[in-house]
Amino acid sequence: MVTLMNKLQKIGRFCFDIVYPNRCPCCNEFLVWNEYLCDKCRKKVLIDISELCRKCGKHKKECICASLLKYDEAVAIAYYEDEARNGLLVMKDSRNKNFGIFAGERLGQYVKQNSSWQSCDGIVPVPMDRRSKFLRGYNQAEVIASEMSFVTGIPVMNNCLIKTHGYRVQHTLNAEDRKKNTESFLPMGLDLEGMRIILCDDILTTGNTLSRCAEILKMCGAKTVYAAVAATVRRKREE
Repeated sequence: MVTLMNKLQKIGRFCFDIVYPNRCPCCNEFLVWNEYLCDKCRKKVLIDISELCRKCGKHKKECICASLLKYDEAVAIAYYEDEARNGLLVMKDSRNKNFGIFAGERLGQYVKQNSSWQSCDGIVPVPMDRRSKFLRGYNQAEVIASEMSFVTGIPVMNNCLIKTHGYRVQHTLNAEDRKKNTESFLPMGLDLEGMRIILCDDILTTGNTLSRCAEILKMCGAKTVYAAVAATVRRKREE
């Protein structure tokens, strides 16, 4: 089903491009219909994954593993700055999904190159509350997860987590409030006994959101939870 939807979306992109030409979400340059980022921005946003701590997903010099995170491994394809930040903000403003699709494609390739990740049973996007999703038109984590699924063949599982209304945007809060804020995430009651899950989101900041969601998935029986994100925040940006 996901594969069919992705094929239909690509046909839609071709038709849509006739009326509204495709643009790079990072620099707003015109693109051919089936490209997501221009060559210049693609080279600038992609990072050397070996720079990241394999456990927490942060730069090795800024490791947050001491925070007792609940997910088992994490990976990102970009740092949340400059062109990557532009691309993600444009996606959050409901103007252009390109960066999310690009990130999902790259993360999917990473999964295929790592046997432990490729053997996972499902991809779980971090959920949005219904009101926020209605206003934006989509959940950016689902955009990334859908493309990852298309690349890897691992199904998206949207029936694992729910976010209740009242959640506030994390970057507006201090560290203590961010942790309390994640209590808005709740399980949907699905039995995940023994399953290996890839948890997907757009940005990794403190790790609180991903850690809370991973904790819930493990409470539901998941054996392993990996975290795949489009971008990870460097400490200088957090400050």
